[in-house]
Amino acid sequence: MNVFMKHKMKFVYGGLALLLVVTGLVVYKAVAPAPDVAPVEEEEITELLPAADPAIVVGAAFSKVKDNTVVLTVSALGSKYTTVGYELTYDSQGLIKGVNSGSKPVEVAGQDGFEREVYLGTCSRNVCKPDLGVAKVTVVMEFTDTTGKKSQFSKDFDL
Repeated sequence: MNVFMKHKMKFVYGGLALLLVVTGLVVYKAVAPAPDVAPVEEEEITELLPAADPAIVVGAAFSKVKDNTVVLTVSALGSKYTTVGYELTYDSQGLIKGVNSGSKPVEVAGQDGFEREVYLGTCSRNVCKPDLGVAKVTVVMEFTDTTGKKSQFSKDFDL
């Protein structure tokens, strides 16, 4: 064998060895178990509030005059509250959706109750698309009394 052939064979063997090492690393990474790392879970931070006064009456029912609209009614507030925030969640065709009072809760100072219509759907540029198949809503309300103390009400309503 001449010198040229010996050098050529060294390059071929070297290339095959390098290819074998790279292939081994790729297979190891694909098959090796992942290290035990606990998944990072998002925790919803919720403020624990005392239960609202049991004398307060809350209702939720489909509107008789507006399609896909739920009417929330609250009574027996006794003029003891200044604001009421609300959140309505529901299942529409397998998706959990919701509506809330946002950063502006309902002003109820000096009132015994209120009624609020809540459309179950989305509206854009005066075109509304209803959320279909809603049979139950979960209502969570946050009451703030005249001293600033907060309390909470939560209930599921079958529609």
